[in-house]
Amino acid sequence: MSSEKIENDKLRKKAEEILQNHFNPVKDQSESDDYIHELRVHQIELEIQNQELRVAQIKLEDSRRKYFDLYNFAPVGYFTLDKEGIILKVNLTGSTLLGSDRTNLNKKALIQFIDSEYRNKFHHHIMKVLDKGTKETIELKLIKMDENSFYAKLETIKVQDENGNFKEFRIVLTDITAQKEAEKVLRDRNANIHKMLNVEINDHEKVEIKLEKLIEKYKISNQELEQFAYVTSHDLKEPLRMITSFLQLLQKRYSDELDEEANDFINYAVDGAKRMNIMINDLLEYSRIGSTERKYEYLQSEKIIETVIKNLKPSIEESNAIITYDPLPLIYANEYMMIQLFQNIISNAIKYRGEETPKIHVSTDYIDEEYIFSITDNGIGIDQKYLERIFKIFQRLHTHEKYEGTGIGLAISKRIIQKHRGKIWVESELGKGTTFYFTIPNQSY
Repeated sequence: MSSEKIENDKLRKKAEEILQNHFNPVKDQSESDDYIHELRVHQIELEIQNQELRVAQIKLEDSRRKYFDLYNFAPVGYFTLDKEGIILKVNLTGSTLLGSDRTNLNKKALIQFIDSEYRNKFHHHIMKVLDKGTKETIELKLIKMDENSFYAKLETIKVQDENGNFKEFRIVLTDITAQKEAEKVLRDRNANIHKMLNVEINDHEKVEIKLEKLIEKYKISNQELEQFAYVTSHDLKEPLRMITSFLQLLQKRYSDELDEEANDFINYAVDGAKRMNIMINDLLEYSRIGSTERKYEYLQSEKIIETVIKNLKPSIEESNAIITYDPLPLIYANEYMMIQLFQNIISNAIKYRGEETPKIHVSTDYIDEEYIFSITDNGIGIDQKYLERIFKIFQRLHTHEKYEGTGIGLAISKRIIQKHRGKIWVESELGKGTTFYFTIPNQSY
């Protein structure tokens, strides 16, 4: 016998007992038939069920209120995010921690409340939870709506629906500012104890101090050199412009009176002056990389490639070049310099193409807290003995007649990578294409 049948039998028995107690059997037998009797039994059954439903509803409402209180007034913040990191739901504690009303947080990205130096770290944290499906913990610095900051521990899990598809992220956020401050006090206290004990600095530390002083001295010297290069090249432009203008004026006025050789001399001088002007512009650009303060921010590498492709559209269409790229990471860098870096390398790949249709591919790897980018082409390649030379300023491997340019593009690229504390190198073989590699450190911590 099924449990449902047993429950129905119990309910009917209870209804029969109530009916028996509330009606006079003799009177009932004289006035009621079996049909009326059944209706009364069912009516009592329904009343019993309604009463049980009311009790269950009261219990459910009580449980709901308890859950509401536990959720909203918990000592930690609860956040629900979609796959893009957008806040779908947040409790009162979470909104209080961020210094905002819950209505103002809905549909906003949680990453915008994370300090810029920690955003890439948060991005990798979320991706790790998404890929592995395990609970992951991370410590970050967050920014409130009033721009005050605090440290927090985030515990994140991935929730799936009944079909195993991604549903949402759930995050528990705990304020650990007091813990961080206590750790700092402890470190300062240990440092004072160390000082009071008059512990001598060992030889290794002395070497580090000396090295730091040398590095600082080198930075100052390098900044002065960059400023000198900038001022010098800038001041050269005006006299060079005058030379070019007067040569062209001379050619315009007296070309009919001069012989062919004299006109050739003027043409050579004008061409040389134009090339020198290009070199000065390139030198200015080279010096600006070091002398100008640049804004660093989190950038989508793929958007940088898209911008470069737009910038190089004429040469891409003229050469029928095919440029492809893998999914690329979020990096902390200067947008202008990154566009210039990719553009220098990709434009060189198009310029130094072979007989085949140019094919250029950009990919990346992540090793030892660094993103390693590679840009591979099927061009004419580079002789092994010239691989180190190509990154030096104004170094050319071909004549002006065969390929235009000053030979400073790769020197600028190297300077850009140095400003981002990375490395750049090249692998190539004559006639078999070239691959440029460079690294961008992960700035998420």
